[in-house]
Order: sequence, then C-alpha cells, then structure tokens
Amino acid sequence: MKLLGRISGSSFAIFLSFILATILLVVMGLKTPERLKQVLDAAEWVEKSVTGLGIPTEYNNWVRLFFDDAQLTMIFFVIVIRVVLALISAAIRGLFRRTLDGLI
Repeated sequence: MKLLGRISGSSFAIFLSFILATILLVVMGLKTPERLKQVLDAAEWVEKSVTGLGIPTEYNNWVRLFFDDAQLTMIFFVIVIRVVLALISAAIRGLFRRTLDGLI
C-alpha cells in the first residue's frame, strides 16, 4: 500500500506540474509576450546548437525529433514549476515538522 501511495503521489505531482506549467505558459504569453519570445528564442538556440553538433544522421534524426523548441520550452516551464512545488512542499513539511516537534 505504501508503494501505491508513493506512485500515485508522484503521478499527481507530475500531472499538477504539467497543468501549472501550461497555465504559466499561457499567462506569460498574455502578460509578458516579450519574455515568452525570449524563452522561445533560447529554446530554438538550444535546438540548433544540439542538432548542429555533427552527430551521425541516424542519431541526429532522433535528436531533431525530440529536441523541438516547443518541447524544450514546455520542459523549461515544467522544471520551473517542479522547483517551485518542491520549495513549497519543503516549507510546508518544515512547518509541520516544527509543529510536531513542539508537541512531542
């Protein structure tokens, strides 16, 4: 049962971070389109840099397939949200741990 709880908790965290990253992407596109353009330009630069490494064609095709600038942008937003969720989670855990230590 403990394993099932960990798996469902991890799945929920991944799902939540994807949803929040999508919301952040939309909000950023509406509120600060110039910043979003900078993120998209950076992702395009990363894509061109990685695909231009001179990797043999049979591998470079896969790199080009998986290193699309839109995918890199979404991964960036998911990572940002995951870090924010980790910080919030750590703060909440610390708050509860301090509260529980005071009771013991």
